[in-house]
Amino acid sequence: MLKQRIITALVLLPLAMALLFYPGLKVFSLILIPIFAIIAWEWSRLLQTNIVFKTLFIVLAVASLCGVYYWLNEGEFFDYPLIPVNWTESHPYKLLVVSIMAWVVAFVLILLYPKVGRVWLRGPWIRALFGLVFLVSTWLAVVLIRSTDIVQNHYYGGWLLLLMFVVIWGADVGAYVFGKSMGKRKLAPVVSPNKTWEGALGGLVTATVLSTIAAFFIGLPFSLTWFVLLAMVLVVVSVIGDLFESMLKRQAGIKDSSQILPGHGGLLDRLDSTLSVAPFFIVALLIFKHGLSLSL
Repeated sequence: MLKQRIITALVLLPLAMALLFYPGLKVFSLILIPIFAIIAWEWSRLLQTNIVFKTLFIVLAVASLCGVYYWLNEGEFFDYPLIPVNWTESHPYKLLVVSIMAWVVAFVLILLYPKVGRVWLRGPWIRALFGLVFLVSTWLAVVLIRSTDIVQNHYYGGWLLLLMFVVIWGADVGAYVFGKSMGKRKLAPVVSPNKTWEGALGGLVTATVLSTIAAFFIGLPFSLTWFVLLAMVLVVVSVIGDLFESMLKRQAGIKDSSQILPGHGGLLDRLDSTLSVAPFFIVALLIFKHGLSLSL
């Protein structure tokens, strides 16, 4: 298993790095659509249904909504460095706010699981709705992060995405190492029995330190002090994303979302934290860089 994980990671890492930095924004955005369609297919396995229609519905809905956003908002995406004064009133921003609100609801469901969570998650349509909101908003958030200051520096948005992944990967690695060596108190025993408070705190420290070092070299439009606070928030958000997928998998009675990545499970298993972190990250970047209008 470990050998498979290492080989898969070594194959995927250069491909992922090339995707982050090499393509133009339009090509980058289009490449992401089939990737998110695959993640939508994996999400359909969490719906506890074998009806092909429902699987096709969520896959086509995610791909279509990403495509519609691409087509209708092409100017907003690809001229994104030219932020309008009323950027908080734009449709992309409103979708991100909806996603953040949905993650707040998801966090409440995690806290209340299994007593209330099972009631709310009963039936496939609520889980499908969560999937639609989370997947489309994450596609949007990733595109917007990649577009940051792209006119001035083609690679800057790629570095910001890499910074986001450093937060997520640092939290995962730190949680694994500290959890294995010192973990005693269970973080969420009903949802994910292997996670501990010691691992979560270790992940918080590891991710914050590594991402702050990376942010120092990348450069940000705000101070590192603010970034430290932001990184800590993002780590907490990443744990929520991980726990929410774990809760849905436990509800559906499956271990992995798929087996398309040998040793790793599915794309959703590797990107569950990204679904929660990306919308928060881009909204924070926008607020720090352009301010927040009160006319939401």
